[in-house]
Amino acid sequence: MSNNEDKFDLMIISDCVLDIYYRVRELPIKAGDVAVSDIIALSPGGACTTAIVARKLGLKVAVIDRVGGDPFSDILIKYLNDVGVHTGFIKRVRGFVTISNNIIGADDHAFMGYLGVGKELTIDDINENIIRNSRAVFINGFYASFTRDIIKVFAEVIRIARKYSVPIFLDTGPSINNIDLMINLIKSVSTVFMNEKEMRRLFGDINGLANTTRGTDVIAVVKLGSKGAALVHNGVIHQCQPYNVSNAVTTIGAGDTFDAAYMAGIMHGLSPMNSCDLGNRIAALRIQYLTPIELHNLEGLITW
Repeated sequence: MSNNEDKFDLMIISDCVLDIYYRVRELPIKAGDVAVSDIIALSPGGACTTAIVARKLGLKVAVIDRVGGDPFSDILIKYLNDVGVHTGFIKRVRGFVTISNNIIGADDHAFMGYLGVGKELTIDDINENIIRNSRAVFINGFYASFTRDIIKVFAEVIRIARKYSVPIFLDTGPSINNIDLMINLIKSVSTVFMNEKEMRRLFGDINGLANTTRGTDVIAVVKLGSKGAALVHNGVIHQCQPYNVSNAVTTIGAGDTFDAAYMAGIMHGLSPMNSCDLGNRIAALRIQYLTPIELHNLEGLITW
């Protein structure tokens, strides 16, 4: 990279997907049921929700991932380009982008997805100079539950980032398989994000998380939904208070939004606790819209 124009505040790696939103009268939908959605919407999802929100919070953001040669991938990349996320490091390969069908019911939501070419990301898709010239790296660990090979890629990215003292943020993803390998990754990053279910799968409870990360430099952030969040560092647990929302449209993407806001707070010089508060505040805004695309630019909200 030859000049400052090529440097990014945040390099996002893996799980850039296309979300399709539907809304039905009730869940679950059982065999033989006929359910008709009254809306349909498309939006970048997963780590690309994080990318979009981080961009709206003023960070210069790029994505490294694999997407397909399909029309859905064209739509995904256009959405990212339109909000100013750099897509030049996304590799187009034969196949399909990962699709997440998000089905919103009256009180909850469900997912039906297709794992596309993103699960085949390799270390050859990662340029060491890109990592070196980034202010921070964010890894979305979604695929780590489905393939051990990508965990090796994540471990190599972490090794490169540590070599150049680049802070590393990791979201564990669902953590339904490969628990031991994910815990090893967690111990080697700067900050790790997870929700309450993921925390219980990995550590049993928050005390297990605190004990596992005690004596390390890792900051663990547990997203607790309507209960706010918990920040765990060196065995000490701090609570981050929630923001109440009376007009929630959907909670889909709230966790990805929290990740973006927390990282933006840290990179704008806020403390971890203030960044945690910012994460809750921006996530509360996110759930008032159907998709993250509808959020306005948010940089002015980073004030302390």
